[in-house]
Amino acid sequence: MATTTATILVGRAHQNDSGINPTHFIQFTENDRPALILHSIEGESKKVVIIPTIENTIDDIYLMISVFVLKAVKPSKKLNSITRKSLYEILDEEERKTLYKKTKEILTANRIKVVFNILDNSHLLNLLKQIKKYPNDFEVTLPALKKEFDAWSNKVIIKGK
Repeated sequence: MATTTATILVGRAHQNDSGINPTHFIQFTENDRPALILHSIEGESKKVVIIPTIENTIDDIYLMISVFVLKAVKPSKKLNSITRKSLYEILDEEERKTLYKKTKEILTANRIKVVFNILDNSHLLNLLKQIKKYPNDFEVTLPALKKEFDAWSNKVIIKGK
């Protein structure tokens, strides 16, 4: 069963008070196969599911935003495959790189904010440097304190201060 290891809010920063006025959120799930699941907060729309690449998961998150939230990038093929094909299978490396570059250009022209809420043991913890490469406003929240029952050791584990 997939586990959500990060949630990503997409919206705009408040002009005076920072924070975010979100319009969408993305669940990043892991275990058997990673997935990005886009949900609209405003109004009803279908969930969009993309199976990201492992080494470019951050790029794939921003690509999802530019295609499905901003509707400013048009890939040659549908990214949300019904058969759950990964972006490796849908787009070749050259097209992915071109789309990632175009996404950065689009984000430079749009004032969006992205908030990454990354949980303990998430793959995204290894990709923080990639987040910094994007031109949009962003915040990253990381695990500071955690209390959780560990079924393997049959103990409650507390991490942090």
